[in-house]
This record gives sequence, structure tokens and C-alpha cells, in this order.
Amino acid sequence: MADQYFGQQNSFDDSSEFNVTRFIVRQALGRVRTSIPVKVTAVHGGGVGAPPTVDVQPVVNQIDGQGNKTAHGTIFGIPVLRVQGGKNAIICDPVADDIGYLVVADRDISAVKANSGKVSNPGSFRRHNLADGVYVGAILNPANPTQYVQFTTSGMKLVDKNGNVVEMKSGEISITATKVSITGDLSVSGAITAVGEITAGQGGADSVTLQQHVHAGNNIPPTPGT
Repeated sequence: MADQYFGQQNSFDDSSEFNVTRFIVRQALGRVRTSIPVKVTAVHGGGVGAPPTVDVQPVVNQIDGQGNKTAHGTIFGIPVLRVQGGKNAIICDPVADDIGYLVVADRDISAVKANSGKVSNPGSFRRHNLADGVYVGAILNPANPTQYVQFTTSGMKLVDKNGNVVEMKSGEISITATKVSITGDLSVSGAITAVGEITAGQGGADSVTLQQHVHAGNNIPPTPGT
């Protein structure tokens, strides 16, 4: 007996003209790509400038009628979605091994990409092709973030990988860092408290500390508690 191959046709698909037609339509729709999870294999460009492009590989394998798997190849030069309005942007470029979604355009967008987003004719008559995708990330990433902006019920929190934290709550902003430097004039309406020393004119010939300075004429330092 010849080897049996199990495809996507079931025992009812050839039982009537309607079922045959439905099977053909279903198979045709199977070639329409809408979106698919992908892994980033390489990142090109990015940072302060144009959004990067990425090379990606779909993480859902192809299978044949016997269930044998075939991995997808790499899809090159996919544009990356960036949250941006005018010249205002949040820059968080993907990195290799990120998992995200490839959202597929229904027409060839290669000419639009080549013309930097200008209105263009489709580059070909292809439709719903993976090459016309846009990378949207991220999903299913195994690593917990070490740098993030978090919106909470009480306010906002900014954390970087060095342990610096800026937290904003109702009427209060707290900064946790080994050292905080401010360049420019500082105007404060309200009380200032500090556990450490306060120095004015740091690094200059007229440098004065708040706790250790002495007064001209008697060289007596300030009285603690006053």
C-alpha cells in the first residue's frame, strides 16, 4: 500500500459541490497572511533618528500532511513601529531575540519604504505577503525589564538599570540615586530638606557649605539647630 499522506482535506470536503468549493476557498484563505509572532534576528539603525529595521523569523513552523516541520526563513528589512508624533517620540528599539508581532499589509509596500513614506504605487501585485510586514513588539519576552517607565494608580515611576529611580505621586516627586546633578538655575517654592551637606559654588573659589561655613570677623560656624 502506498504511504498515506494526511493533508488538510477531511472526509466531508468532497461530499458535495458546496463542500468542495468551501474547501478550495479555505485553502485560498490559508495563503492570506495577516499577522504572526516572530523573533528578531538582527537590528539595523535606530536610536535618535529614523526608526530601525529588523530581520525576523516567524516562530510558528510550517508543517506538511504528515506533520513534518519546516522552519520559515529570515525576512529582511522589516520596518519597526515607533510611538511618535511629529518630532516627539518614545525611543525603545528592539534587540536581537525579542519576540514581537509581524503585522502584514494587504498590498506591496516596498515602494513606500523606498520612498521614505511618500505616496507610491504598489511595488508589485503581491498581496498579504510576509515581506510587507511591520514589526510590532514585544510579546512573550522571557526577560523582566531592568529599565522602564511604569504608570501606576498613584502616579509614575521611572527606573534605569543602574538603580536610579524617579517616582511621582500626588504632590511629591522622589529621586533615588547616588548623586543628582542639576545644570542650570534651580527655583524652588517650598521647603528643602537634605540629609547630607549642601554646598554652593561647588568647585569654585567662592564655594560655601551650609553646615561648615564660618562668619567673617569671628570665624564661628553656624549654631546647630538654628
